[in-house]
Amino acid sequence: MLTLKEVSLRKGKRTYLDEVSFTAEAGRITAIVGTRSAGRTELVRIIMGLISADEGTIELEDFELDFGDRQNFGYLPAERGGYPTMRVLDQIVYLARLHGITLGAAERNALTLLGHLELADRGYAPLKNLSGAEIARVDIAATLAADPDVVVIDDAFAGLDAASLRLVTSLLRAHASSGVPVILATDDWEAAQTFADDVIILGQGKVTASGSVEKLLGDPHYRVETTDTEAAASALKSRTGISDVTTAGREAVSFRADDAKTAAAAVAELKNVKNFESVRPTLAEQYKEAL
Repeated sequence: MLTLKEVSLRKGKRTYLDEVSFTAEAGRITAIVGTRSAGRTELVRIIMGLISADEGTIELEDFELDFGDRQNFGYLPAERGGYPTMRVLDQIVYLARLHGITLGAAERNALTLLGHLELADRGYAPLKNLSGAEIARVDIAATLAADPDVVVIDDAFAGLDAASLRLVTSLLRAHASSGVPVILATDDWEAAQTFADDVIILGQGKVTASGSVEKLLGDPHYRVETTDTEAAASALKSRTGISDVTTAGREAVSFRADDAKTAAAAVAELKNVKNFESVRPTLAEQYKEAL
């Protein structure tokens, strides 16, 4: 696991990060979500040792990281690069070799990754001949080619179309499952909710909420459409196990229940019901407006 403890970063009068603390667990995908001014990129660069925090520490398996301790980290910055005229396979192998693995291991890993990303037939093409989505997949392959102990990706879902997103997230999930913390920094709330296990919500340099996706989404609430909202609201308020009853528009009532069975039983006794559904606000709906 990778643990940040009270990490702060300031420049002049501006505070980029303010006592940021969280743990990215091994075997899980952790998304750092926030707007582009939230401090996501600064936080990623501190994790990678590219800039130094003014305060705080970063630990990997309880060992405090110092300069040069990230040799076996896989890192993909927001500013994508690459060598346009170099063959795709050669590029992945070259970048993997920079981490110190053997040529044979680098070649085997590169070929395996290209196969998983459905780019096996593009390995000997120059990078410039690939589409934008294909290049984004190559970037992920290069990030994983040295079997890194920690994966850190900034602007994680940039350039990926729907097919590429499916392939890349499947590959990242497999890598995480091998016992590696995978950290994805993004402003794509929907993708973070869909593909991450844990989410760190960053706003103005501070962690405003954190936890598993399920925990942050919270319990669902229920919505019943009826032609008589006053009668429905009154009946629901009298029921045991029903709470937070409010009218939602002219023909709907919103409420919470101890469980789905209790909610269904309460609605079954109402009259003039037109529709009944479980509603669960997204992470963006619950947290984005507050940033």
